[in-house]
Amino acid sequence: MRAPGIVLATAVVLAGCGGTLRLPVEPGVTFAAHLEHVGIVFDRLPGAAGQAIAKPPSGFRLPGAPAFFLERDGKRSAAFWLPEPSTVDVRASDASSGLLLGQVTPDWDDSQIRLTLRREDGQPLHTEVFAREWTAGATAALSRTARSNLDVRGSYRAQVRDAFGTDAGWIRVRIGPYLDAPRMYDGVLPADVTPELTAATVLALSSEIDWIEAHTLDVYRGSTDVPRGISPGLGR
Repeated sequence: MRAPGIVLATAVVLAGCGGTLRLPVEPGVTFAAHLEHVGIVFDRLPGAAGQAIAKPPSGFRLPGAPAFFLERDGKRSAAFWLPEPSTVDVRASDASSGLLLGQVTPDWDDSQIRLTLRREDGQPLHTEVFAREWTAGATAALSRTARSNLDVRGSYRAQVRDAFGTDAGWIRVRIGPYLDAPRMYDGVLPADVTPELTAATVLALSSEIDWIEAHTLDVYRGSTDVPRGISPGLGR
């Protein structure tokens, strides 16, 4: 999947967050983000005006150091570790011994991912599988059984439920080379889900997509030997 192309929708404009794109946000969602070469750009994040970016550290990354930082207005507000694909720990600082602000962990239902959002305080939240919004496609949901990168394209949505099974929101990801960005995320999460845990959830989902795409046939290259690194190190 390629980086954002030159021809974009007219509503897309350059923002002041390091020259990143600002994409339109649908009414009613509590967060919206998209993939760029610098990382995951949040066009909307709870409790914040303007954009925020979850991006990898510049330069050489030391063993045990965080894989990503959340930055707003040039200041770091959280650090993220990805001990395994689709698993994210979020802390208040870049020290692995720092206060754990939340965690996102995966499990799979017949190769279809579900996420659990563990808040610092309160009951965890659970997603259902990310079902394809349109019936056309090789898989009915976002799945590790996808055989090519063409199978991965589409729009997927998962309901979010609380510990009692009550509907608590939803998360969506859209994947494709003809969108305003190669991946676009949005959704509705409860008000007590922090911006940091929201960002961690998007990172975990993007890590899963990286894993899937790294293990499928790239129809433009005809090989699955080398992971394509769609995101900046998310699936590694």
